[in-house]
Amino acid sequence: MKENSIIKKKDPSILNNRYTLGKKIGEGGLSEVYEAQDIYAQYFEDNKSIVIKIPSYQITDKKDVAAFVYSEYSLLSSLNHENIVKAIDFGIDDKTNIAYLVMEKLEGELLVNVSLHKIDKQMKRNMANSLYKALVHIHSRGIIHADINPTNIMISPDGNAKIFDFGISQNIALKKQFSLEYKKINAYNPIYTAPEVVKGSLPSSKTDFFSLACVLYELYANELPFKKSSYELLKAPVSIKQLSKLPFFQRYWFKKALSYDPEKRPKKPPLSIVFLSYLKHCI
Repeated sequence: MKENSIIKKKDPSILNNRYTLGKKIGEGGLSEVYEAQDIYAQYFEDNKSIVIKIPSYQITDKKDVAAFVYSEYSLLSSLNHENIVKAIDFGIDDKTNIAYLVMEKLEGELLVNVSLHKIDKQMKRNMANSLYKALVHIHSRGIIHADINPTNIMISPDGNAKIFDFGISQNIALKKQFSLEYKKINAYNPIYTAPEVVKGSLPSSKTDFFSLACVLYELYANELPFKKSSYELLKAPVSIKQLSKLPFFQRYWFKKALSYDPEKRPKKPPLSIVFLSYLKHCI
C-alpha cells in the first residue's frame, strides 16, 4: 500500500463499528476503493459482497469533502437501473472523521482490461445496449455522469455493462456548490471527454453521449478515436474508415456523435434509437 494512503495514515480497521475494510482494489485521483465486510449483515448470515469508497489523501483537507462523498451517494441512491452500480450506505467514521460510501461489489472485468478484438458481436450488442440505456436513465434523473470511459465500466461475463464512479457527476437541479468544483478537479480522461469540456466548459448530457460514442468507437474499431485528446477534432473530424464494415446508420451515428460542435451531436431518439436498431448487424 502506498505511503500516502489515507487508510495507512489514519488506519481505521473498522468504520463506525460496522464495516471492516479489506484489501484496496481501486485507486484514482480522488478516491480509494476497498473490499469490505458488513458486520451487521454477517450477524444475520447475509454475506453479500460490498466495497467501500473513501476520499484519497489529496482532498481530505477540503472543507466540503464529506459533502462531496455524500453527493455521490445521493446521486446513486436516486438511480435504479440494472446497468448502474447500487449505493448501499453513507457514513462518517466517528474516530477518524473519514466520509465513506458503501456500494455493491461489481463482478466481472473492467472494460479497459478487456481484449476488444476477442469480443463477439452478441457481446458488443449487449454492451452497447446496456450502456446506452443506463445513460438515458441517468439523464432522465437530471444527472450528468461526466466521466464515461472504460475505467468506469464493468463488463459481466455475458457482456452486460455496469457504469460506476459518479465521483464528479452532477445533478443539474442541485443548487448547492461545493468547494470541489469540476473545473478544479480535472479528473476526466481527455480522450473520452468532449472538446468543450477539455477547454473548460461544464459537462452536459451532450458531453456524456460524446464520451459514450468514444467508448463504442473503440469497441467497434479496436482503436481509439483520438491519439491524445478529443481536442484534435478542431483540426480534423474523426475518421470512420475503421468502421467501414458497419451499416450506414451506425457510421452516420458515430460521425454525428463525435462532432466537434455539440449542436451537431444527437440529443435523444430517434437518431440514437436508429443506432440501436442496427446493432444486430454489428461486427
